Amino acid sequence: MGYSYEIRDFDAGGRIGKFKLGEKILDTPNLFPVVSPFENLIPPKDLYHHFGVQSIFTNAYILYKNQEKNLEIISKGLHKHLEFPGIIATDSGAFQDYMYAGEIKIQPDEIEPFQEQIGSDCPVILDIPVQTTDPFELAENKINKTIHRAKENVLRRKRDDTAWFGPIHGSIYPELLKKSAIEMSKLDFGIYAIGGVVKTFIDYRFDLDVAILLEVKKWLRADRPLHMFGLGLPAFFSLAVACGADLFDSAAYILYAKDDRYFTLTGTKSLRDLYEFPCHCPVCTSYTPQELMKEDKQIRIVALAKHNLYHSFSEIRTIRNSIKEGTLWDLVEHRVHAHPKFIKALKVVKNNPEQFLNLLNLNQSRGQMILSDLSVYRPHFQYFRLKVANYTIPKERTHLFFIPELDLPSIQSNSVKNWIKLLKKHPQWPEMQLCLVSNILGIIPLELAEIYPASQHEGTVDPFQYVNLLHLLEKEISRFFTRNDIRSRQISILIPDTFRNEYQEEESFPIKTHIISILKDIIIKISHEADISILHNIPQKKE
Repeated sequence: MGYSYEIRDFDAGGRIGKFKLGEKILDTPNLFPVVSPFENLIPPKDLYHHFGVQSIFTNAYILYKNQEKNLEIISKGLHKHLEFPGIIATDSGAFQDYMYAGEIKIQPDEIEPFQEQIGSDCPVILDIPVQTTDPFELAENKINKTIHRAKENVLRRKRDDTAWFGPIHGSIYPELLKKSAIEMSKLDFGIYAIGGVVKTFIDYRFDLDVAILLEVKKWLRADRPLHMFGLGLPAFFSLAVACGADLFDSAAYILYAKDDRYFTLTGTKSLRDLYEFPCHCPVCTSYTPQELMKEDKQIRIVALAKHNLYHSFSEIRTIRNSIKEGTLWDLVEHRVHAHPKFIKALKVVKNNPEQFLNLLNLNQSRGQMILSDLSVYRPHFQYFRLKVANYTIPKERTHLFFIPELDLPSIQSNSVKNWIKLLKKHPQWPEMQLCLVSNILGIIPLELAEIYPASQHEGTVDPFQYVNLLHLLEKEISRFFTRNDIRSRQISILIPDTFRNEYQEEESFPIKTHIISILKDIIIKISHEADISILHNIPQKKE
C-alpha cells in the first residue's frame, strides 16, 4: 500500500490530516480543482506553482475516448501531459452518466485499467450513481452493482502506487447509505467519496447533503479521507468539514467565472453588481469591477477564475486554522448566515448530537462564542448537558439553592461570587446543593461549574424568542429534577432585582429573558408538593 493518512488535529467532525501517496502530500481539508484533460485557461502547472494547489481532478473518460491522444498520454504519462507534479485524480465517466442520464457507454474493465495506464494517482472506479428520483429497489440494485464492481476492481488492480476512490451511494435512503458505507469500508480504498449529491446541491438542498454526509460518517471507517464529489462552493466548505468531509472537487471556480460570477464570504456575486472588490488578491488589486467588465470576455473569465481560486483556497486555510484553534463551529455559524438554506442545513446537525459527542476535542480550552440560538446546540454544550443529566445530588444535601448565571459565564460574575461567599456563611451551607441556572446550559451544579465549556463561553440568548430552544432547556431541566428526588427537599430560587455586571455597574436583572423566571413552573409540573421559595436576596447569617 503506497498511501497513508495521518490525523494531526480535530475539532467537531473537522480533521487536519496529511494524506501521503508516495512522495506526494495532500493536506486535509482540501480542494481538487477540476481541469480539462486538454485545454485550460489556467494551466495546471500554474495551479501548482502560483496557487499552491496540491491536487487536481480531470476526466479519464474524455481522455479514453480521444483515440488520437490516448496512446500518446499512456506513453508520456498524465503528469507530463498536464504538467502537474502533484496528485492527479481521474473520474471514470460515472459523473457524466449521473449528470446526463446514461449517455456514457463504457465498461469498468476498459476505463479502470486505462486510469492505471496513464498514471492516475487517485482513480475512481466506474460506479453507478443513485439519483434522488430512483425508487428504492432501483437504488438498491445500483448500490449492489457498485459494490460488486468495487470488489472486481480490487482484484483487477495492477499497480500498488495508487489510491483508488471508493464511491458511497444511497441518496435519500439512509439504510442504503449505511449498507454502501459498511460494505465499501471492507475494501481497500485510499479515499472514500460520497456521490450523487451534486444535483441536490444545485437545487440548494444543502440540508439533504448534510444529512447524507452525517449518515455516511456514522458507518464509514475513520482512517481514510472522505471526499464529496462535486461540492466545491466555498460557502459550504466549513459546514461540510464540521460534519466530517475532508476533501472536495469542483469546476465552480471556472464555471462561475464564465457567467461573470465572483466568490465572496457572503456568497457569489455578479461582477456587474459589485461597486468595489472586497478581496485583496492579485486580481482584485489589479482591477476595479468596472475595469474588469470592460475587458474581453476571455481575459475576464481568467481573472475571475483566478480570484475564485484564491478565495476557495483562502477559505480552506481559514478552516484549517479554525480546526487548530478549536473555533470551527464559530466559523460555521458565521458562514451559514450567508443564505437561509445553509442555516436550514445547520439545523440538521442539532438533530444528530450523539454523532458529535465522540468527536469532541476536550483538550481545547478556547471559549465557545454564543453567536445565535444555533450556538446552543453545539456538541460541546450537548456534552455538558449530558454530564448534568447524569449528575446525582448527594442525599445529605436537602436544600437545593438556585441562582442565575449572569453576564459572565458560570461563577465568574462579580455578583455570583458574592452570592456564593454569602451562602457559604449560612448555617445550612453543608446541606445545600448550589446550582446556577443558565440560558445556554440549563442547570449547572456548582461542582461542574468550572468544567469546560460551562466556565468558558461568551454571550447569551433569549430562550423565550426561540420555541425549540425553550423546549430544549425545559426538557434538560426537567430531566435533572426527575433524576434527583425533590419531594423531600427544600428549594430556594434567587431572582434578584439587580446585579453587578462585569464593569461593576449596577444593572436590572433581565427577568423577562432569563430561564430562571420559569424554574418554579417547571418544578411544579414534576412535583406539586415541592417546597419552593422565591428570594430576591441571599439570606444573611443570623447573629
